[in-house]
Amino acid sequence: MSELGRLALFLGFACSIFAVGSIAWGLRTGYSGPLRSGRRAVWTVCALALLAVILLERALLARDMSYRYVAEHTSKDLPLHYAFSSLWAGQEGSLLLWLLILSAYGSAFLFAYRKRLDPFYDAVAMVIATVMIFFTGLLTFVSSPFRILATPPPDGMGLNPLLQDPGMMIHPPILYTGYVGFIVPFGFAMAVLLLNRSGTRWIEEVRRWTLFCWGFLGVGILLGARWAYVELGWGGYWGWDPVENASLMPWLVGTGFLHSVMIEQRRGMLKTWNIALIALTFELSIFGTFLTRSGVLTSVHSFAESNIGPWFLSFILISGTAATALILYRKALLESENRMDAMISREGSFLFNNVLFVALTFATFLGTTFPVVSEAVTGTKISVSAPFFNRVNVPIALALLLLTGAGPVLSWKRATASVLKRNFVLPTVMGILAAGIAMPFGAEGVYPLVCIFGAAFVVTTIVMEFARGIQARKSSETAALPAQVVHLVKKNKRRYGGYIVHTGIVLLFVGVLGSSVFQKEAHAPLKTGEALHIGPYTLTLRGVTERQKENAILTTAILGVERGGKLVGTEHASKALYSKSQQPMTEVALHWTPAEDLYMILGGVNEDGSASIQAYINPLVSLVWGGGIVMVLGTLIALSDRMRIRREEKAG
Repeated sequence: MSELGRLALFLGFACSIFAVGSIAWGLRTGYSGPLRSGRRAVWTVCALALLAVILLERALLARDMSYRYVAEHTSKDLPLHYAFSSLWAGQEGSLLLWLLILSAYGSAFLFAYRKRLDPFYDAVAMVIATVMIFFTGLLTFVSSPFRILATPPPDGMGLNPLLQDPGMMIHPPILYTGYVGFIVPFGFAMAVLLLNRSGTRWIEEVRRWTLFCWGFLGVGILLGARWAYVELGWGGYWGWDPVENASLMPWLVGTGFLHSVMIEQRRGMLKTWNIALIALTFELSIFGTFLTRSGVLTSVHSFAESNIGPWFLSFILISGTAATALILYRKALLESENRMDAMISREGSFLFNNVLFVALTFATFLGTTFPVVSEAVTGTKISVSAPFFNRVNVPIALALLLLTGAGPVLSWKRATASVLKRNFVLPTVMGILAAGIAMPFGAEGVYPLVCIFGAAFVVTTIVMEFARGIQARKSSETAALPAQVVHLVKKNKRRYGGYIVHTGIVLLFVGVLGSSVFQKEAHAPLKTGEALHIGPYTLTLRGVTERQKENAILTTAILGVERGGKLVGTEHASKALYSKSQQPMTEVALHWTPAEDLYMILGGVNEDGSASIQAYINPLVSLVWGGGIVMVLGTLIALSDRMRIRREEKAG
């Protein structure tokens, strides 16, 4: 079976090369035969990647310790579902998953455009196949998951305890679906340059694919934040870890593109900028993989034993140089059709929005890579911690929050004084009022007040936009207000789906503000019957138990939670000691209310029998997760609009 797996990867490598060569020949000669052959080769790579995944999963589930990958990432006492998810627990398996998703995107793309004879779509497939050459080659010659051990061990090393969490069964595949999917927008952009295509039709197509990938990447980031919140036990959900930053950067640039692409559609401007943003988004997705697997940075997510970092770095340099050369070569094709009439306009706000997104990405990139650069230059690795990122990125993020409300209500070309008065007086008043109301409740300092002002400002502009839409349809609407809102959204899902996404952004900002600025903390060693006081809560230790849980020994502190003298729950904060790694892992206890989380951690059991308890009150953290759900809803609504239009085009 291992030989069959290696053969599948080698044939995938050969088919990827054939696909690129065949499509390139067909594009050059105009013959349809090579184009059809190239498409079939892409589908074949997908089938071979699926076969390789099935073979590796078979070995993982059977605990076949003759495979080095299986011996390194599973054990006989590992639960079956974690044996399945160990496919993406290590370097080789996660690269194989990447290849499967990549080839699936290529196949899905060709299937979606199977009835279109335009060679443009074959050029997109050729770009995708070029990237498949890299990944199939890497898995075939450098980092194969089908290596066999000369002397198989009686048992494996087990799965990293950090990954033995239900969230890790879905987080990596969802994150990869977003990461890998940016190859399609990149393929569109490169095909435009390769074939010297003009027009904006491709922009509409690429926006749909970008929105899909952007949505999955956003969900993946939020799932990762949730995993860190409940699994790492440090009281928060975002620590500016290098791999967290690696997933955030392409999401930020992709967000900028989704905004600036509207300017190209409407005014024929920012063509070079949009192509550059797509290319940068793709390169950052590859860079994230480089960070995760190169071992150059320390992270709870990274595979430090990796030796494939130089291969990824070389691919980034080659693909980035090729994209830049094509952009410069097609400079005339990318000239703007119009000029910006005024900075105080929707174009101006979107341009400023893009500048801030790129600045936020650059600051994150600089802070993430600075330890490596400092070590290369001075020989000393200088770490960059969360305070740097907060000091630099928070003001940029707040400016973006304000633009979230301002941009959509500004006029195209030029905003007149009457438009500014009509659209900004009420939101500004509501923002000032919200900040004023928040001050007596403990909101102080520039950043918290600006965040509260911005949240109220954006929500007011969104409500005004919905109200205007309903008013415009009033003559034809007799239904109740909720039904009118639903009908309005159905009428223009793209526009109002975007407003719903903005609403989710506001909720997320308020959740971050509440859970960071107003967080409370307390800790103490407790013996049975003793209590720890934090805010309105009293935590009483009722006892400590120890039991065997699957492949770990679980030590649990049983805590009675009282609020105002009334018992509101019994929570269990635990430490799990895994038998294979002998690594203790935190299992957080959460007492949830819509207003706040009471977050409890067992630090350990001391020699005198006391249990070290650490507790946090995280206000409004539920808005972080709720905001993410609202963003997903808005994204689905916007995507459904495009699917509806595609069906109408097909029917026509």
